[in-house]
Amino acid sequence: MARRFQGRYILVVLVIGSVILSSPVAFASPSSAQKAKVTVLWRDDPQEVPVLDEFIKDFNSTHPNITVEAIVVPYDEYDPKLFSMWAAGTPPDIFWCAAESGYVDHAIRDMNLTVDPLVNKDKDVVNIEDFYPAAIEGATFRGELKGLPFAQAYTALFYNATLFDDAGIEYPTTDWEDESWTWDKLVEIAKKLTKDIDGDGKIDQYGFLDDRDLFEIAWAWGGDMFDPNVYEGYPPEKLALDELENYNALLTALQERADLVHKHKVSPTPATQQVIEQMGPPLKTGKVGMVIGGDWAIWGAMPKNYKWGIGAVPYSVPGVKRVCLYTDPLEIARTSKYPDEAWEFVKYLVSPPVQKTFIEETGRVSSRPSLREEYIEEISSFIVNTEQELDQVLSGAFKYCQEDAEHTVFGFYKLQFVWTSETDPLWLGKKGAKEVLDAMIVKVNQAIEENLRSIGK
Repeated sequence: MARRFQGRYILVVLVIGSVILSSPVAFASPSSAQKAKVTVLWRDDPQEVPVLDEFIKDFNSTHPNITVEAIVVPYDEYDPKLFSMWAAGTPPDIFWCAAESGYVDHAIRDMNLTVDPLVNKDKDVVNIEDFYPAAIEGATFRGELKGLPFAQAYTALFYNATLFDDAGIEYPTTDWEDESWTWDKLVEIAKKLTKDIDGDGKIDQYGFLDDRDLFEIAWAWGGDMFDPNVYEGYPPEKLALDELENYNALLTALQERADLVHKHKVSPTPATQQVIEQMGPPLKTGKVGMVIGGDWAIWGAMPKNYKWGIGAVPYSVPGVKRVCLYTDPLEIARTSKYPDEAWEFVKYLVSPPVQKTFIEETGRVSSRPSLREEYIEEISSFIVNTEQELDQVLSGAFKYCQEDAEHTVFGFYKLQFVWTSETDPLWLGKKGAKEVLDAMIVKVNQAIEENLRSIGK
């Protein structure tokens, strides 16, 4: 997952698609005297890499006929490295959605192996039933499983509990089905949390930041930017915003988002948000009371001068609840020389003991519900919620979720680059929501046509 690195996309993905599609298949198995070398392409995440190194060391020590080696590159270089290795005919044996291309991008270019036969062969070991159904859907392309979930993130409301205490406000509910927990109520709370602390006439503390992408706020207001078959792995031919329900949902969502900044003044302007982000993740700075977004809001060390909490995402419209799940499936290269050996390492990484260690070392949730208690125990040390409340939050987050469009929509980042640029005037208060939306639709549909041409459609 790319964790909302908006406004950028990797053009190399589009340029070399024909090279990838024509790559030959060359399976091999090592002889008894030969050691299989399995390469894993990884990003240079400071939390992930040390843990990965330990996992590789442990795996290699117990698999004498296999040597796993990691190729670690900066985030910005991950996709260029992946696609250049493919173009050269030497792809990594294992890769994943570590940057801007999703597993659907890989599948459409026939890069990743279908792992259903391997899962069926080792069904007692893999125990596919012990993955959240939504996580498995987040690794499925047109009915075929293209990897196994290794890393996971979920959407919720994350908040600075100390700021709530200081303002005498009750913490947000953890019940996703509480119909009284609405968008309007959230805005009212955000107003109480927004303060000019030093009395200089400028806001120092904002009540709320909505970190969701456009397709997510369209979901929240009961619409969609894409047709349903797009999420199954079929390239979009156009936005689904010619349907009035979808158009009106996104139009309303855009206006509500803009009102947070310009009408209610509970969210920072883009310029102010950039200043806050220079201090660190917005929630951790103490400058923002609440954030709706991925759980990376609480990844890493949390400042100890504040208390923290997690709540349910409110209803934007009655009866509608749909949020993002971020699944990172480990994929095996279709042209890997050692698919069986690569599969052994994938099985190892998604196994319960390894996943438990990953939780303990990184504080991140697992795709296996059997390890939910371990995750809750890990984060309970700095979260004000009870274990029962955290379980309720997670139950809702995995019940009302759909896999992130950045993984399931072909050519997503080119489309996101366009709609990010086109909506900037709205956030800056220079244009209205309808004017921005109408212009955006035209530009994004043009980008969709360019994506289709890149794969000969």
